[in-house]
Amino acid sequence: MQKFTFYLLITGIALVLYSCATSIPRSDSAHQAWAEKKWNTVHLDEGRSLYVTNCSGCHSLHSPLEHSQTEWTKLFDEMASKAHMTPSDSVSVLAYLVTFSKDTDMK
Repeated sequence: MQKFTFYLLITGIALVLYSCATSIPRSDSAHQAWAEKKWNTVHLDEGRSLYVTNCSGCHSLHSPLEHSQTEWTKLFDEMASKAHMTPSDSVSVLAYLVTFSKDTDMK
């Protein structure tokens, strides 16, 4: 019975982690092109990875669609020092969040 409970617990944890990761969008060529117009050499996949790695250590991740560009900028400014990211990593994460924010116009 203990073995079954252990496997059930592991399966539950895996499902929770999977559901959190899938709510965080991945970049495509259109989003990458839009971001490069604003930040030149930013890589959104790197920003996403850094967001997942650095921010999930302290709290659950929020979908970038939950906030506007202005809201993300303010929230990120408040949290960046706590995450101990380099300036380059901070730009990547903020670029990712702003690119996928609820008010981003891809035109």
